[in-house]
Parts: sequence; C-alpha cells; structure tokens
Amino acid sequence: MIKILRNKRASALAFTAVIVLVFAMIILAVMYVAYVSVQTTVIRNVMKTGLANLAYTISEDTYTALRISDFDGYADRLTSRSGYRAKLEKTYREDVAKTIPLTSSEYEITGITLDFTVSGKKIRYTCTCDVTFYVNIFGNTIPAQVKAVTVSGSHTAKYG
Repeated sequence: MIKILRNKRASALAFTAVIVLVFAMIILAVMYVAYVSVQTTVIRNVMKTGLANLAYTISEDTYTALRISDFDGYADRLTSRSGYRAKLEKTYREDVAKTIPLTSSEYEITGITLDFTVSGKKIRYTCTCDVTFYVNIFGNTIPAQVKAVTVSGSHTAKYG
C-alpha cells in the first residue's frame, strides 16, 4: 500500500479517489441511520401525544359509563369493532396528522391501528403503525427502510 501511495503515476490518484468515495459513502450511511432514528423518535413522540389526547376522551367516556353503571357495555363497545371505536381511531389519526404530516417526500406513515384491551377497570390502548422511509437516488424515490412504531398507554377507571 505504501508503494502505491509513493507511486507518482495515475494509479495512486485512482486509489485515493476510491478511498475518498468509500469514506464518503460510510459517512452518508451513518448520517442516514441517524436521520431515521431521529425521525422515528419524533413520530413516536407525536403518536404518544395523540394517545394522551385520546386518553382524555376515553377517561371522560369511562366516567360517564361508570356514572350510569354501564362500564361493561362501554368496554364491549371499545374492544369490538363498533362505530364508537371507529370514531376514536379517526380522531386519533386526525390529531396525529395535525401535528406531523402522514406523508412527505422522506417518509410515509401507514397502517395506523388502535387496539384496546380491558382488564377489570383498567383500559389499555396500543397504537401501531409502519413508517416507510424513502431515499432519492438519481431523481428516483426508492423505499429504503420500513420501521414499525408502537406506543401504548393505559387508563384506570377511578370512579364507581
């Protein structure tokens, strides 16, 4: 290798150019991984905030259901595919979309789903989605990585 570097011919120039390109590609790959990590954290935080807002709605409805002694009916509506649950999912998607765009040139958030489980008077909710990250190479947008994002929370009915 030292012989090549001391060589005064063009082969040293080509070797140096290849080394520089390899280092540049490594730096770009590290920067891309860091970018995906940061964006995933931002998306997870936005989803967690949306889940906190949803928890407020659920706690109000839980209190109302307990007040009229219909918590089991409320739990059934929440865990089954009902109009109420669809309304909650729609509200959640709109809340997330107000904070961060669901589609951009760099990523796309798809498959946002909410799952509810009830154990006693504890309501647990989990949101999952897939985030597809895109890379522009020579004017073409190529999906580079798909990350699954999951956030969860819970609410305990305190009354009744």
